Amino acid sequence: MKQLYWVLILSCNLFGLPALAEQSSIKPQTQGEVVFVSGGIGEDEQHAMQAMRGDYNLNLLFSIQGTGEYLSDVKVQVADSTGNTVLESVSDGPMLFAKLKPGRYAIAVDREGQVVHKKATIKGTKRTSLIFTWPQNEE
Repeated sequence: MKQLYWVLILSCNLFGLPALAEQSSIKPQTQGEVVFVSGGIGEDEQHAMQAMRGDYNLNLLFSIQGTGEYLSDVKVQVADSTGNTVLESVSDGPMLFAKLKPGRYAIAVDREGQVVHKKATIKGTKRTSLIFTWPQNEE
């Protein structure tokens, strides 16, 4: 009887593991009319972010030039064509994905006072991907 108990417990745990693996600490956030997610630290979060990627029409990636090192804690500001800020956040990882209305946007990302600016045109659900890189620190 005791052996049957442990077999049942073990099998329940094994079948429950995939459900736990699918749950992610990455949760969509809303700011005004913009829904966004950020993260990608560690293999599990990278997989979770990649699985969500298609749900967002703006995909941003932050890294150090020439090293492949990814960055987090990057300040992100997205402004529409009239200059209104539609999203302002700090990334929880090297990836930030957002759902924006169709239009033209100016994106400013700031890492330790080094600001990089890019422009993006969003056309419906078509994905726009931008990579932001910073030079290596000379030490």
